[in-house]
Amino acid sequence: MSYLTLCQKAVYETSIGGSGPTTVVGQNGQLGNMVVWVREAWVNIQLMRPNWLFMHKEFTFNTVIDQRDYVAADMSITDLKLWDSNSFLIHDPDLGYTDQGFIVYQNYSDWRRSNRVQMEARASDRPQSFTILPSNAIRFEPKPNKIYTIEGEYKKSTQHFSLDADEPTGLGEDFEMMIVWLALTYYAHKQNAPEVLEQAQTKFADLLFRFEIEQLPEFSDDFAPLA
Repeated sequence: MSYLTLCQKAVYETSIGGSGPTTVVGQNGQLGNMVVWVREAWVNIQLMRPNWLFMHKEFTFNTVIDQRDYVAADMSITDLKLWDSNSFLIHDPDLGYTDQGFIVYQNYSDWRRSNRVQMEARASDRPQSFTILPSNAIRFEPKPNKIYTIEGEYKKSTQHFSLDADEPTGLGEDFEMMIVWLALTYYAHKQNAPEVLEQAQTKFADLLFRFEIEQLPEFSDDFAPLA
């Protein structure tokens, strides 16, 4: 469902009346509040767990000879929030995947102590480790002496609705009503509508529990219904 459709469905479940907004742009009053609550509900669902599977994506890119640092744009990534530092793999494309192995992550403070001095004086070679700079750029050590293929995963940034046609990325049709029910809890608190609140909380909790089963890593310590 689109942002606009989600707002319309939320309005349908309230006493506001009517069929809901015809656009999310320029709304005020109760319809304007609902537009805001739906947007906030989607943001908060994305932030409820730090390890939602749908918030993680894979990437692949090739290094450039003698280039040590790489930003997300170098990998055609436009929605980066955090790198998964334990997921990076490297291989020589001339040798294929039989050459593939993990590349070691070194936190930035350790890298500074061990590798910052005379960094540019060291010879290029196959990267053995990497760090993540404060700017979120990736820095390899040593800098690559040829083209290598790097693969890994990252956590994508939070999606914010803004246009009528925006859809919740990665949520799936089965769980889109979570956004509606959570938005309705905000509405019910604001309007002092206990009957709406009870229904919204119950339906949201049911969908959330099933969503956690699908979208939390197996055997995760975080796998537990939210209170």
